[in-house]
Amino acid sequence: MRRGHITAALLAIGTWLYAQTTQHTSPEIGVAYLVHNDSVKQIDFHRGRIASLHNTGWVELDSFEVLPDPMRLLLHPTPIVTQTPDTTLIHFTGSGLVYTLRKNGKLERLDRTFYSGYNYGAIRYYDGRRLWSLGGSGLWNVQDLAIFYDSELREWERRMMNPSIPDGFTNGMYSPNSPGVLTAIVQDGTPSTKPEPTYTVYEMDLTKASYLKLGVAAARDRGPKFHELTSFGQWGTYTLSHCEGRLYLADLVANQLLRCEPLMDVYSNPFNGTHGILISPNKLYMIQTASTITNVHVKIERWSYDELLSQLKPTPIGPIYESDTLNTVKTNWKGLLLIFVSFVTLSVLILRYQRSRPSVERNFAQSLSPSARIILRHLLLQSPDSLVTPDELNQILGIEDKTWDNQRKIRSTVLQELEEKGMQYLGVPSFIERVASEEDRRIRRYRIKPEFRDDLLPILKHV
Repeated sequence: MRRGHITAALLAIGTWLYAQTTQHTSPEIGVAYLVHNDSVKQIDFHRGRIASLHNTGWVELDSFEVLPDPMRLLLHPTPIVTQTPDTTLIHFTGSGLVYTLRKNGKLERLDRTFYSGYNYGAIRYYDGRRLWSLGGSGLWNVQDLAIFYDSELREWERRMMNPSIPDGFTNGMYSPNSPGVLTAIVQDGTPSTKPEPTYTVYEMDLTKASYLKLGVAAARDRGPKFHELTSFGQWGTYTLSHCEGRLYLADLVANQLLRCEPLMDVYSNPFNGTHGILISPNKLYMIQTASTITNVHVKIERWSYDELLSQLKPTPIGPIYESDTLNTVKTNWKGLLLIFVSFVTLSVLILRYQRSRPSVERNFAQSLSPSARIILRHLLLQSPDSLVTPDELNQILGIEDKTWDNQRKIRSTVLQELEEKGMQYLGVPSFIERVASEEDRRIRRYRIKPEFRDDLLPILKHV
């Protein structure tokens, strides 16, 4: 697909993104930035202040009572702001606190929880009715908890997921498929010897209470690795991230990572109180601040999502995730290539050996005297457990009328010829076994040693 077609398709998608749920993470601990009543607000949970951003800087609007130390600091780490056109929720991973900002500008705490510290890095997802916290880590472990905020009980309740993810997960991003269903890529809680974190992709169906593994983070040959992306905003199926001053869009539903054209430096990161991008349900606020010794001037631009996409001109640079099998092949291709080359080399050597073996067997058979050839044939035709007596050999060789000493010498000469030429032509050591008779230990009986029998049987066609 040509780049112009891709951009047109993205712009078409952008038309239904208005009035969607948006979510962004503030870059400052304990301080939330958001759009409320069409103005940019700052809520400082450590100082208990609400301020509004104007062209001349921040103006304090209101104050609120803060929690006492140390709970004030423990329960208010990095804020996450989730908004719909009529709802604003402010919450924190690593904490169970949930706030809302009413239309009249008053901050209200909704929850009655007091615990903290068990779900840092959890995925926060709002399905339109419930706020979910998925996975996360504490001081001692990483877990796969799926908990939701119950607005009636004003507490967090657990949803048992099946199957579970025993080692848990944390620090991810997601795209909603439909209400209650999302595709998420998350950092594995499994201990790993790899120098970089590993990531797995799941479809999380919160209505059916199930985790379904879809694959792992794609092995990428261009663009940033997944752990290098820092996500800070989300709307529709898009997650907005940045890496080394460049913006990226991740769409897990479409399984595409898109690289964006550079914007001004001040617009390449989340709003931090002076400059950056601030997301709201209907508009994006592009903010920059210029300061002199005597005054401060703030410039606020309001962009639609269509305008943002037209400025970013996102270009796909590859999938976000892939199957386990494909990932194994791509990440271990050198080792697999070595195994393949070794297999081909071994196959060629075996084939050459098999092709050369008939001529070797034929040369061996042709080198034998008539007596040795007939003895070898007789031994090979016996069953594996049969033993050939000296009398049988005398009869086959036609020496039964000779003296006992001459018989013994002739038999010994023929058997010695077989073994010497077997070693010379086939590389097989002594292959004729001599078994003492139970009646008279001085008498020997003969057979092909069992370990060589199968290898020597093909010689029958030459003798």
